[in-house]
Amino acid sequence: MHELSICQSMLEIVDGAMADHPGARLERVFVDVGRGSTVEPSLLRDAFEIATTGGPYEGAELVINEIPLVGKCRSCGRSFEYKEIALGCPDCESTSVEIESGLELNVRELEIDG
Repeated sequence: MHELSICQSMLEIVDGAMADHPGARLERVFVDVGRGSTVEPSLLRDAFEIATTGGPYEGAELVINEIPLVGKCRSCGRSFEYKEIALGCPDCESTSVEIESGLELNVRELEIDG
C-alpha cells in the first residue's frame, strides 16, 4: 500500500506548515487526488488514520477532492472525461491524447484551530 508512504510525505508538508503556527491544532487536511494518480482515496483515508494515530495530528480529518481524469484528443480536438480505462478518443479513436487533468496529488489547504 503506497498510500501510507504518500501520507507520510503529506504529513511532512503539514509539519512544515504547522511550524509557523505553534500551539495550533490541525483540524482538516484538504487534498486533491486525480483519478489517474494511482492513489485510491479509501486507502489514502485508511493510511491517514494509521499515520496520525498517537501523534500530534490524531483526530484530524482528511478531506479528499477527487479530480476526474480528462483528456484532449490531438487529432479531433475533443476534450473528454475518462469513465474507465481506455487509451483513445471516444469520438475518433485516435490514441494521440493529452491528459489535461486527473494526475494531481496535492495538499491544497490546511484548516487549523488556534
